Amino acid sequence: MTDYKEEQANELEALQSIYPDEYEEISTDPGEFTILVVPDEQDGDDTYSLKLHVKYTETYPDTLPEFSIIMEEGELELEDFDTITQKVTEAGEEAIGMGMVFSMASIAKDTLSEIIINNKERREREAEEKAQRELEEEEKRKEGTKVTVELFTRWKTAFDSEMAEKERIEKGLKKEDPKMQKPTGRQLFERDHSLAKSDATFMEEGDVDVDIALFERELVISDDEDDNENDVLRNIRSSD
Repeated sequence: MTDYKEEQANELEALQSIYPDEYEEISTDPGEFTILVVPDEQDGDDTYSLKLHVKYTETYPDTLPEFSIIMEEGELELEDFDTITQKVTEAGEEAIGMGMVFSMASIAKDTLSEIIINNKERREREAEEKAQRELEEEEKRKEGTKVTVELFTRWKTAFDSEMAEKERIEKGLKKEDPKMQKPTGRQLFERDHSLAKSDATFMEEGDVDVDIALFERELVISDDEDDNENDVLRNIRSSD
């Protein structure tokens, strides 16, 4: 018959020898204690450590002890914390039937060190990738957009379409807006006789002086002749 009390007492004595500063007794019956676990690796100024809290069961070491993991320093992601707990459980299960606390404390230390290293490398990798992305973006800004045949053709088509639409609108405005139409010379002459008079001031010696009244009489005579021709046409049509 296994003497569990004796086996537990022997293991406690060994643990106190292995961890003189890390071991902290809570109770002797049943055996309950904590072991401070400090990893070999640290993350710069961020330090990490944990405590393995163990309480023997009546049938230990034929059964797993009650245990829990408490972070003493530093903070871990829940996923990392669960990884440590799982690894410690597996180490205890593999040592069923013999003292297992040392194995459990050792795997907790190794797993915590591995997590610290992985997290540090991941941050460094992310920082390098970010710096590389920023460098590439800066180079793209300096280079500008490369003009390909496809991009130029697309731009040229849009530009020509825009210019054609602008020209169409401008032509439409000129056609519809009387103010946009340029008056003829006769229209200017009929609107303002002062233009003709002003031209007279620039006549040099030997130029022919034109009497504006003659043009006015011709216009009146022409109008009268047109009226007479219209009267003749009206008479012919009425006789038909």
